[in-house]
Amino acid sequence: MEIVRPHAPTIRDSTRRYYTVWGLYSFAGGFLFGVYPIFLHSRGLDQFQINSVLATYFLVLFLTDVPTGAFADLLGRRRSYVLGASLRVIAFILYFVAHHYYVFLIAESIDGIGTTFGNGAIDAWGVDALDDAGYEGLKDRLFSRISQLTTLGFMGSAMIGAYVADLNIAWPWLLGAGGYVIAGVVGALLMHDERPRAVKTRVAEIPVQVAARITEGVRSGLSTPTVMMLSAAGAITVAAWAPYWISWPIMFNQSLAVGVWIIGWIYCGLSTARLIGAEVSARYIVDETQRAARVSMLVIAASAMLFLAGLFGGRPAVSLAMLFVMNLFTGAMMPLVQSWFNEQLESGNRATLLSFRSTFETMGGSIGLLFAGRIADTAGIPFEWQIAGLISLCAAPVYWATRRREVAEVALAGSAK
Repeated sequence: MEIVRPHAPTIRDSTRRYYTVWGLYSFAGGFLFGVYPIFLHSRGLDQFQINSVLATYFLVLFLTDVPTGAFADLLGRRRSYVLGASLRVIAFILYFVAHHYYVFLIAESIDGIGTTFGNGAIDAWGVDALDDAGYEGLKDRLFSRISQLTTLGFMGSAMIGAYVADLNIAWPWLLGAGGYVIAGVVGALLMHDERPRAVKTRVAEIPVQVAARITEGVRSGLSTPTVMMLSAAGAITVAAWAPYWISWPIMFNQSLAVGVWIIGWIYCGLSTARLIGAEVSARYIVDETQRAARVSMLVIAASAMLFLAGLFGGRPAVSLAMLFVMNLFTGAMMPLVQSWFNEQLESGNRATLLSFRSTFETMGGSIGLLFAGRIADTAGIPFEWQIAGLISLCAAPVYWATRRREVAEVALAGSAK
């Protein structure tokens, strides 16, 4: 039964606004999915340089994610979100006019800062709004639906971007800039019910308060075993899988040689696999005692598929089939991990600790991209996928150990009563 409070949004209203903000934000960012590495390759960058551009993005996230997460907690999630969307508009326009490697690095840095200002702000606002409306229970199904919604947004704009890129490889950047303008305006209108802050913050006090919040957030993350271990596992998977995200469009564009438009269809196929996986995850909900085992098995299965996709890299159809199955598993896994992590957080520092996790993931992604770019240039993309599959296997025992630690902590707490 839905709880309705006087003069307060209902669960249904909060959910719809949460979905709308995520959907528009995802649609705006999807025009570049698939064509992004092809665009950089067309401007003369090799695989290591392409990976290093994305590694710069991850490095900026690593350096600024916690400070901007603290900004979201201190000054408001809506302001953080709007500022992030505005910076991404600037970055996309700069990308459109750029022709040199170092200009791409600058544009990627601006985009990274914009991402961190929005990173965690939507979820922090949405989860708080749902809690205030009376939402109870696990949020696995909610995050599964959000995963499906964002994937649909990416699919729609990625397909448009791929066909537009066949006309001009740079035009998708203009589409993305326009998309973020719309997403920023709509988000500013819908994110109107933030929890009031107990203390009014003056501009002169912001650096001191942000520094204090950073220290508090990092200390909380490091001192909370579950948050720490889930963040470490995320760093491993991002380090292994980020190079695959950036290399598959180039590989299949070259091997199939039918035009950039085919990349849009492949992206939609892989995204459909993630949608199916998320739907299965939403329908077959497990209790907390079984979640670690399921996540561990999904990581192992996805890693095996990535390894096989690289092993059969010379046969594009077989390799694509393996990647399709891999995305089934990752689509089922990610909502479980997202819900698991969010359940460890309190409202007051939710955005900061979400950024704490992202910091670990972006650090792993930066390192993985640089090593993988060199491997791909010297030994080929398929071999790099095999190495990545072996690396991501290491995340499975971390997820399993996280559950064992949780059980031990519950048992210890019970015996102390």
